[in-house]
Amino acid sequence: MNQPEQRKNRLLALFLGGFFGLLGADRFYLGKWKTGLLKAVTLGGVGIWWFLDIVLLGTDAFLHTFGRDTGFVKDSRGRDLNYGLSFWRIKNGQIVRDWF
Repeated sequence: MNQPEQRKNRLLALFLGGFFGLLGADRFYLGKWKTGLLKAVTLGGVGIWWFLDIVLLGTDAFLHTFGRDTGFVKDSRGRDLNYGLSFWRIKNGQIVRDWF
């Protein structure tokens, strides 16, 4: 059977990265366990890697809200993430639902 594609939640990755990013939680959530482990061992690259991941995830969420479908951050299978910063987003000049 063909199952629908399950994409990861961009906002959950941003939350995990913000609060547990020094331990690589955002990377583990996205299925990138090797870089997650490396990030945990180096404590987020002494904070630099943690900061860069937060900036990329935040920018991704912002741009998704304003219509961009592809992002900088992908999961381990190269798929884009779901959801922007609000319940609604702008797509093709129209306001459409995002979180539902």
